[in-house]
Amino acid sequence: MYNSTLTLSQTGTILKMDADYKDALFKTGVEYVNHNFTSLFYPSQKQMLDDFLDEVFATGKLQFKEFFYSNSIYQLRCTLIQPDQALCFITNDKPSTVLRDMDEHNLRAIVDSYVDWVWSFDRNFTLVTANKSYLEFRQKLNHKPIEIGDKIYKNADEAAYKKWMPIYEQSLNGETINFEEKRSLNGEDYYVEIYLSPVYNSKKEIIGCLGITRNITERKNAQFAITGYTNKLEEFAFKTSHELRRPIANIIGMANLLSENGLNPDERNKAINYISTSIKEVDEIVISMIELMEQQHKNDAV
Repeated sequence: MYNSTLTLSQTGTILKMDADYKDALFKTGVEYVNHNFTSLFYPSQKQMLDDFLDEVFATGKLQFKEFFYSNSIYQLRCTLIQPDQALCFITNDKPSTVLRDMDEHNLRAIVDSYVDWVWSFDRNFTLVTANKSYLEFRQKLNHKPIEIGDKIYKNADEAAYKKWMPIYEQSLNGETINFEEKRSLNGEDYYVEIYLSPVYNSKKEIIGCLGITRNITERKNAQFAITGYTNKLEEFAFKTSHELRRPIANIIGMANLLSENGLNPDERNKAINYISTSIKEVDEIVISMIELMEQQHKNDAV
């Protein structure tokens, strides 16, 4: 068995690859990056491969394709890793059973090189593939190891079991699931995005699920920072358009009143006092605006 991995654009261009050069499909010294992956196979198979990749991007689901090329049976497994990129696993092997299509050799070529947690399980909830990041995370989370062949819920507490089993069953029933959540591990909060997709065989039967969990803490923190900055701008705008406008309008009104000749001394003194009070109010608002901006600068520096 030979396993290789390609990162593909939506048009099929090879963006990155980890090839097993023992496979005759690849030749040492040949540059494959920036070439279309369909060029690896027969020209007559191009349309089939184009349709296969189109299905990946159209459905967002993990897709399988098995076909004959150069005296070998090739299996392609492809799934989205970004809206405009797909990960394609190429296996050169003899014909295999459905369950073997999901054994531990499926992702061996690439998954350990990804920081995302990648795993898959069959309809019996048996873990059939898992990369290094996923296994290390489960070790930290449960303080016990989990291995290929174990039940996916091994070492999970009751709360985790009740949370995840319905989600796994939804995916096994054909639903693609994607959501974000906040987590905490060893007292530290972090955010993840979970992608769970049913895995289909050539007969369009669901034989398991593929899961990808991505740490999105940096992205979420950036979103929070933007939201905080927006809120500060809105507060600043409110102070400018409402709080600051009121005392300035009062000052202008009293100044106009003082310009009239018919005011007696008592009325004039009241107007002057009112202007003085409004000036102090303007000063307080300006100071609060300065403090608001200074705090935002400190937050930006952090």
